[in-house]
Formats: sequence, C-alpha cells, structure tokens
Amino acid sequence: MESELNDPQARIFKEANELPRDYDGALKALSALTSNSASVANWQKSNDTNEKTNFEALQLSYLKRTNLNLSKLHVIHITGTKGKGSTCAIIHSILHQFSLPSFLYTSPHLLHPRERLRFCGKSIPKHLFALHFWKIWDSFYSTRSFSSDIPAYFTFLTFVFFSFCSTPNPSNFSSNIFQNLSPNFSSNFKEGLIPIILEVGIGGRTDPTNIVPQTEVCGISIIDYDHCELLGNTLESIAWEKSGIFKPKSIAFSVESQTDGVKKILNERSIEKEVFNHRVCYTSKLDDQYTLSLDGNFQRENAGLALEISKQFLTLHNIPIDEDKIKTGLKNACWPGRAMVVTHSSFHNVTLYIDGAHTLASVRECMKWYNSKTQPQQRQEIERVLIFNCTENRDSKELMREVWKEERGKDDNGWNKVIFCNVGVKEDLGVKWQEKNREIWGELEREYGGEKERKAEKAVSGRVGEGLDDVMEYGRRMEGRRVEVLVTGSLYLVRGVLEELVER
Repeated sequence: MESELNDPQARIFKEANELPRDYDGALKALSALTSNSASVANWQKSNDTNEKTNFEALQLSYLKRTNLNLSKLHVIHITGTKGKGSTCAIIHSILHQFSLPSFLYTSPHLLHPRERLRFCGKSIPKHLFALHFWKIWDSFYSTRSFSSDIPAYFTFLTFVFFSFCSTPNPSNFSSNIFQNLSPNFSSNFKEGLIPIILEVGIGGRTDPTNIVPQTEVCGISIIDYDHCELLGNTLESIAWEKSGIFKPKSIAFSVESQTDGVKKILNERSIEKEVFNHRVCYTSKLDDQYTLSLDGNFQRENAGLALEISKQFLTLHNIPIDEDKIKTGLKNACWPGRAMVVTHSSFHNVTLYIDGAHTLASVRECMKWYNSKTQPQQRQEIERVLIFNCTENRDSKELMREVWKEERGKDDNGWNKVIFCNVGVKEDLGVKWQEKNREIWGELEREYGGEKERKAEKAVSGRVGEGLDDVMEYGRRMEGRRVEVLVTGSLYLVRGVLEELVER
C-alpha cells in the first residue's frame, strides 16, 4: 500500500480510524468521507459504458468486503425524480398500521444522519448507529487495496443501513423498542416479516441501493429533468436509468401521469428485466375518500403510488387489506421539509411555508401549493417574502423564473422581499453566488414587470440564521400585517432553516 504521506485523503482516514468508537466519533469519521457533490463530479467523468459498468462492479466488491447477506430481505425499492421520498414515507406509515416492523432508508437528512435510517417510524438510536457504523468502517478499512479505498458518504451510509437491517437481532434493540406497539410487531419481527423500504439516491441502475439481489415490489414516481449530466438529457434516457431497479419477478408500479415516451421505456424495460407479468402497473392519484396528512395536491399522486405498492406487499404476504388501517396510515404519514407550514414563538406575525424544491417541476408544484394556502381576496393584506437557495450546478435563473411566473398574475403586488440565502448554519459561507442570484432576479423583474412594476426588496445572507433574522426584522417593520415566507429551493436550505428553528 502506498505511503499515506502521498495521499491526503488516506491521512484523513487514518486519523478517523483512531477516533473513539462512539456516536460522536462516528459523526466525525463520516465527515471525513468523500462528499456527495464530489462523488457526483467524479461520476460525471465516467461517461462511457465501460466505466459505468465498472462502477456497478465496484458496488459488488463493496458488498463482498462487508460480508453482508442481502438475499433474504423483503425489499420495496422506490425511485423517481420527485416524490420518491414522500412515497417511501407513506408506505412506511401504512405498513406500520399492519404491525409490520419496517426499516426505511431515505436521503438526504435534515437535522442528523440518523434520520436516513429508520425503524418503526423512528430514527436509529445513537448506540445502534455507532455499532453498525464502526462495523462497516472496520470492514472497509481492513480490506483496503490502497490507502484511501473507502466508499464515499452516501455509499458508506447505504452499507451502514444494510448492516442495520440485514441481520436484525432483537438483542441489539433496547428492551422498550416495542413497548408502545402491539405484540404483533414483536411477533412479525421474530418471524422475519420485516419490510425494507429503500429510496434511491440518484438514478437507479448504478445507485448503491440497487445492490440488493431481488425486490418484491418496486415503484417509480414522476420522472422529470434532474441530474441530466448523469442520467441523460431526455426523459426517456432518465427513465431507462431509473428503471434499472427492476428485478426479475418483482412487481413494478409507476404513476399514470408519466409521459407516453417514459411509459414506452418503462414497459420495454419491464420485459427486458423480466418483472412480474412483464408489465408495469400504473396508478392514479389518491381517491378523495382518503385523507392525507401530507399537504399539497402533488402529494396525492405520490400517495396513490404508495397505496398500491403497500396493498401489493400485503397481498404477497397474505395479510388481509383493512381499509381502516390504510386510512390511518395515510393520515399519519409524515415527511419533514416538504409542504410544511411552520409558526414559531420568535416570529410574531410571520408564518413560514417550507418546501424543498430543486427541479422546475417541483418548483411549479411548490408554487401551486403556496398560492393555495391564501385566498385571493386576502392577498392585498399580506406581505410575501421569498427565501431562496439553489446549488451552483443548477440553472438558478430557470428555477427563479418558475417562482416568478407562478406568483405573478395572482394580483398586482408580487413579492415584497426576496432573500438569497446561503446554507451555512454555524458559519458564514459567503454570498458570491447569492449576489449573482440577486442580479438574476433583477433581470426577471425587468423581463416580466417592466419599469412600472414595483421591485421587491432584495437581500443576501451567507448564513441561514442571518436570513431568518432579516425576516424577523421585516416582520417587526410590518407590524399589524401578516407576513408569509416561502422557503424553497435546495433541501440544504430547508435543513438549515429547520435546524435554526430548533435552536431558537
């Protein structure tokens, strides 16, 4: 193995390997891993088929190094461009009502990495996160073929999750894990009837979650343009990559609203991949007879997909469908950071509307949801503030154009204030990109409003707390008027806002 003196990343790993083997040590070691953004940049360089095939082989080599057995898992696998996380959360909630002790893996997290690994609706406890983190760390660190031969952040956490759920041992859980649950949870757990719900990170075919050898049910939420540099520049090419999660004999679902071109690809791939009956089942929006806890009309499409997948899983395991349990699961589903309405004691006349939306289609749906929360006749009495962030690899002008188009035409007022906020919580991350977005917003004002259009007050901040302080000050200035704040764009911004609110 080459000298660690010549490999900075190897030195970082060596230092991480010497950390205390507890939860805090695990978080520090996790931060030493290659970030998701760096992983995506590396993936972009792998633009030929052979290199991507090698990437799939790499995932298999990682699995071999961990000695994990994934062959007996009852897997539900979900991908899509938007709505895949919500779909997973709804499935998790429904199956919970049937006393099935489900594991859920999603990304990204909002407040702490343990959110990505859930069991029976709760984040993995700190002691179990540490246990499985260091187990996987040692597996990779001891089998390196070169000094920095350890997977990147997302891949590593995926294997931590698989360690957590692949050999569930009741002795690893605290004695009160099933304390407030029916005895059937413990019974199903001991019998091994444990659903594993996986949300794909990016794409599907080469995603680390796709290392599972088989799935029982898989689903694809709406497909739109995102990560085009990785998945292709057409909806059809994106659909081809995402349908890579199809497995022989698995039962495949998708939403009825997919384009004809996407459906054609999914249907062809269902035959190629030999899914059950060589076909994809298409689902409609959730029927009005059901109440859904998740806000926003777009969530009813995700819920329709989740409902049919849940019913199919129950049927496969000879569990009778109980409509009352279905309805309770839909009512109880929770997915933080999407279509949330938040009030806080420190904001007297301010309401926050929080929805992570980083594609054109998701911003469009976000704006429909936001505008639906206020009656048209009330809009003259409201001050509207936008807090926005997107990462630099996205087309911020087109995203902001969607925000602008959907807000204009509602009345003659538009936005009163716009804050372009970086995502730093504990530190100021600078405002260079935020300044650029402020300039772009000015261009959109001139493009859509003309010289007579009232211009929004515009500000930039390098830290989330600073942006929220700006909102509080604006609320004080507007005493006597309601201030409604839309927080949207990057989920990193949403994470920062929620973290700040917890601290206040």
